[in-house]
Amino acid sequence: MNIAAIASLSLSVTCLALSGFIFKNAKSRLHSLWALFNLSIGIWGAGIFLACISTNLDNVFLAWQFAHAGGFFSSAFFFQVVTEYCDLRKRNFLIFCYVQAAIFFILNLFGITGYEVTKTFDPLYYIHIKNWLYVPITAFWFYPVIYGHVLLYKSFQHASGNRRNQLKYLFIAMFIGFSGGGQHFLPVYGINVYPYGNFLVAVYTLVASYAIFRHKLLDIEVIVRRAAVFTGLFAFVYGTFSVVTILGKSFFNGALGWNEWMAMIPMVIIITFALRPLETLLTNATERFLFQKKFDYRDLLRTFTNEVLTVLDLQKLTEQTVVELSKIIKLESAAMLLLDKDVKVYKLVASNGVKDRNVTFSDNDAVIAYLKQTYQHILKDKAVDKMDGHSQLRDDFKKLNAHLCLPIAHHDELIGVLGLGMKKSGEEFTPEDIDILMTLARTLSIAIANAQLFDQLSKTQAEAAQREKMAVIGTLAAGINHEICNPLGIVRGQCEMFLLNLRDGLYNDKSKEDLFRIASDIMNKVIKETDRATGITKKLSGFAKPSKKVENEEVFVEKEADEVLGLIGHDLRLNNITFSKKIRPDFPAIYADRRQIQEVLFNIIRNAAQAMDKKDGRIELSGAISGDKAVLKISDNGSGIPADKIGQIFDPFFTTKEPGKGTGLGLFIVKQVIERNKGDIQVDSQEGVGTTFTLTFPVAASQAKVLAA
Repeated sequence: MNIAAIASLSLSVTCLALSGFIFKNAKSRLHSLWALFNLSIGIWGAGIFLACISTNLDNVFLAWQFAHAGGFFSSAFFFQVVTEYCDLRKRNFLIFCYVQAAIFFILNLFGITGYEVTKTFDPLYYIHIKNWLYVPITAFWFYPVIYGHVLLYKSFQHASGNRRNQLKYLFIAMFIGFSGGGQHFLPVYGINVYPYGNFLVAVYTLVASYAIFRHKLLDIEVIVRRAAVFTGLFAFVYGTFSVVTILGKSFFNGALGWNEWMAMIPMVIIITFALRPLETLLTNATERFLFQKKFDYRDLLRTFTNEVLTVLDLQKLTEQTVVELSKIIKLESAAMLLLDKDVKVYKLVASNGVKDRNVTFSDNDAVIAYLKQTYQHILKDKAVDKMDGHSQLRDDFKKLNAHLCLPIAHHDELIGVLGLGMKKSGEEFTPEDIDILMTLARTLSIAIANAQLFDQLSKTQAEAAQREKMAVIGTLAAGINHEICNPLGIVRGQCEMFLLNLRDGLYNDKSKEDLFRIASDIMNKVIKETDRATGITKKLSGFAKPSKKVENEEVFVEKEADEVLGLIGHDLRLNNITFSKKIRPDFPAIYADRRQIQEVLFNIIRNAAQAMDKKDGRIELSGAISGDKAVLKISDNGSGIPADKIGQIFDPFFTTKEPGKGTGLGLFIVKQVIERNKGDIQVDSQEGVGTTFTLTFPVAASQAKVLAA
């Protein structure tokens, strides 16, 4: 079998199969015309195949008559498909096309063809022009083809959205196919180019099928889904057949001495074992890459209800929305804009498939103005066509790479825009799609508003925590200033005095031994004072350095109280506050995190000091044992807490201090830390008398055994 026969048979079988599927499931006249067009091409290919394998001149002539019977009508069917699809009124020209096709068809039946059969390509018989009749046949076949392509191109220029994609691929497919089919006329007029053209017609079927699969051309997806698998299997079988045939002639015949029938055995084995896996592969590939059209609304709503709308982190919420919409609906792009109230512009906060990540829109931009005015969705094609004076709208859609824009509105305020690109399938957004997406956008607006509120609250908490930290730093700074500057001042004074005395000659009458003794005394004092400063810095470092993890251990409260007093003792003395400890010598160690206990004591003692409004303020730390619990009490004689507010003192951001002087986080943190260490805190207060905090902790295991004994 020669190459021209293989190409013609492949073309014929695929076109006839596709035509049969379409006829069986035709839904409109356009479908029927498309099927007839493929039928005519299939007949043309079948006739050429028979001509290519025949050796008898009479049979070759009959085969070419059969081929022309289909070929005469192919250009007329093509032109009508174009006019139907592009909604054009070309009735008179269409009648002319069918009339001339019918005339040539009748003449062909009676053998009046204008061509004769010759052995143009040895051993292939082909046709050659015999008289003038074949000239108008050629002209009247080409004219509708050329005119139809011109109409397709003009329609493409004025189309937009998915229709533009459909017209583009239809034009490309038809141009390739008719270029291949038209090549058959060259040998007729003496230009002996081997008829490889049917391979291009096969390419036409692939491009057209891709447009149907991906861009819903002619709305026959179910039909062509089967044809896609069939075409793939057919191409594999014939490809294998062709390869094995060539190998049979060049290798098996030459090297092994096999004849062509023996060479068929490997082909049959390969096809038998590979056909079923290949069918499965083609089916899956068709479903995955070409028919990305339908999406499950339940899956969409379930994903957003369970995974997206409950997210309180604004950035994560917006990014997850874009990702999930792109994945579930299978979008080419998606973008979300949110209103920045500080600068009054809508900024791109999350996107997929948008080139410019710095896109912003203001109230003056067409898409924002329209959404603010209507609070309805905008479909690109319909909006641009219907809204006069809004040419900017097309540019706005282009910036977002969007085909559909949805308003994100909360309390009659447009807080954002959701831009969705084309579906990867090329399918338009249906009214059902838009209803679901509008509902989703309204729900999404609530989630975004909640996330923004949470973000604002987090910032408020962070600011309050920062104020609390600065207040602590202020307290520590006062103590450090006294505790460290005093020893440093002594060090400086001793050294400076020695140098001045040396300069003024006060040591002139001193011997070297005396000078050495004086210098030694000064250095010992310097060492003592620097050790004192070092001790203060170590206390500060130990208190301020955060724990990477909770490290529970035996903690002796009296020792930790001394550490804290070393940091804030100066502040207490400046405010004439007396601090005392009444902890019995056998008071047991508690089992807790040492640094967190320091933090608790620091916060409660500092709060007590700040609540003093008396000149003789007193703070007392006492300890007692109650069963297997260690009980600490921190009492003061300050202003006390009003009875109606005592139940709120552990709430975050609640404070009884004057505005600007408290954050309301100190006691909230204390309660959290104590409970984290399996302790408990109670408060007893009387306004004008004072306050007592009672802290209860579990006794360390080693101490509990001693108490039990």
